[in-house]
Amino acid sequence: MVTGAFRAPTFRYGPGHRGADLAGGPGQAVLAAREGTVVFAGPVAGRGVVSVDHPDGLRSTYEPVTATVAAGTVVAPGDPLGVLEAGHPGCPVAACLHWGVRRDRLDHLDPLVLLRPPRVRLLPWAGAAPG
Repeated sequence: MVTGAFRAPTFRYGPGHRGADLAGGPGQAVLAAREGTVVFAGPVAGRGVVSVDHPDGLRSTYEPVTATVAAGTVVAPGDPLGVLEAGHPGCPVAACLHWGVRRDRLDHLDPLVLLRPPRVRLLPWAGAAPG
């Protein structure tokens, strides 16, 4: 369940919610959303964070997480990254995972789009008869 939706900032350093908060339970396994390489696993401002770089240039982040992986670990979709910690500010349940995705350093994206099926677009075929 999504407890906090992504809200893009109106300008680069403006207020917003640069990720989605997902309801969970303390100690619940946190799994990699996609294949990639762990580039960071450790505390940031007192909370555990795991960051994974993906082959398409996106980076996903997971917090608050007690990591069971280390930087340099190659992960597949569904591989465990760590366990969910309690204490995410504003979380209405026992624990929430803040899941973020970004392209480049400051281009944050809604991580939920990674869960949706891709949009299929049909283009005209040059050899097709007009119909």
